[in-house]
Amino acid sequence: MRRHIAHKAVLKPFSVLREIGLSASYMQRLERYRTKHERLNRVVGVLKWPDGTWCALAMHTEKFSAVIVDEGQQVAAYENARSMIDGDFLPLLSLHWEVHT
Repeated sequence: MRRHIAHKAVLKPFSVLREIGLSASYMQRLERYRTKHERLNRVVGVLKWPDGTWCALAMHTEKFSAVIVDEGQQVAAYENARSMIDGDFLPLLSLHWEVHT
């Protein structure tokens, strides 16, 4: 079941994308995506799941320099990434920070 897999995301550095075997044009697009977000003081990492699903994830860390990707966010990211991959799109997602008081 996909829902079970969706809870098992692992956050990896952007460099792991070179191991996936994407075409040169896809890697250029991903590098531009990373550069764009780095200029905005964001970090781009990769969420990977055991079934091979992955997504490039821009994380807005400018306030606290820390990120927590909870299970709900993992499931939502997994579902979005799967639908993007199935639709032949690059899975590029963004995680916005929230402050809970």
